[in-house]
Amino acid sequence: MSLYSFFNRKLFPVYRKSVSKVHELRYIFFELTHRCNLSCLHCGSDCIKDTRTPDLKSEDILRVLSEIKTSHDPSKVMVALSGGEPLCYPDLWHLGKEIRRLGFSWGMVTNGFNWNEDTYAKAIEAGMGSVTISVDGFEEDHNWLRGHPQSFERAMRALDDLVKNDFPGAFDVVTCANARSLPKLEEFHDFLVDRGLKMWRLFIISPIGRARKFPELILSGEQLRTLLKKIETLRDSSPMRVTYSESGYLGVEFEQKVRHDRFLCLAGINVSGVMVNGDILACPNIDRRFKQGNIHKDSFLDVWENRYDQFRNRQWMKVGECEHCEQWPLCQGNSFHLWDLDKCSTRYCHHKLLYDPDNQN
Repeated sequence: MSLYSFFNRKLFPVYRKSVSKVHELRYIFFELTHRCNLSCLHCGSDCIKDTRTPDLKSEDILRVLSEIKTSHDPSKVMVALSGGEPLCYPDLWHLGKEIRRLGFSWGMVTNGFNWNEDTYAKAIEAGMGSVTISVDGFEEDHNWLRGHPQSFERAMRALDDLVKNDFPGAFDVVTCANARSLPKLEEFHDFLVDRGLKMWRLFIISPIGRARKFPELILSGEQLRTLLKKIETLRDSSPMRVTYSESGYLGVEFEQKVRHDRFLCLAGINVSGVMVNGDILACPNIDRRFKQGNIHKDSFLDVWENRYDQFRNRQWMKVGECEHCEQWPLCQGNSFHLWDLDKCSTRYCHHKLLYDPDNQN
């Protein structure tokens, strides 16, 4: 057994167990709103422009963060403001200022549609530490996926604004790779480099939310392998930092070749979050039935310390095809947001698609 294989098989599961036992809170998201100015085909939460769901109140967010601050160093906890589209949240910049006042860093992922000439100044004033712009390929492909003819233009305007002003925090582009954009990936990479981008993340569409209505968006095993090979090549040659996003266990061939760390789904281990209705979850795309409590009636810290057993000990997920899979110690049921609670199985097994010849197409 090689040293690499020994670490994978013997030591990494021990490390995973230790991290789960300690469960140090490092990242918390708040689903501010269900409102969105786009109608993306691959949306994981079915957000819409005119929703009847009330926004999450900023005072409730600050109350939770104040509670966290009583036992956690706020400088070590990242706050992510999500949606819907965060820029549709009326109280965004005031909320951001208050989060910084409490000592937390905060950031967001945005489609950039509402970004205008005043947004950069407001973001700086509010102490925004990181921002990710979603750009899913060239104009035609991006607008098709995002459902608006001006989406690409607006997203690029936001990106150019960050590059031009040399945004002092971290910023990057996240791209949803799909069958339509896959053949143009290298060309789009060059386009982003010429635009001045320094960091680029890629991910794939999961069969959840609105995307379940469009199975053609989900990559086959052959397409996934093609994507990962492209990313591996770009990581070796690109002036940008290129990486595959967290989703899915990829096996020995690709782990750490397409991203910086081994796969470890941290939902409920280092990551928590609050949904727009106050439900305490562990990832914005996880089945809502996995909620652990609600901030309107429960102490967040009590929930974080004393619940989340389903996330920290996954032995209950070792069923069906997972039960006898030799990759279980490293995968443990794959990314939690892919778990189908009704079928007791993952909706998308990256490893099986990549390495089982019967699943290559």
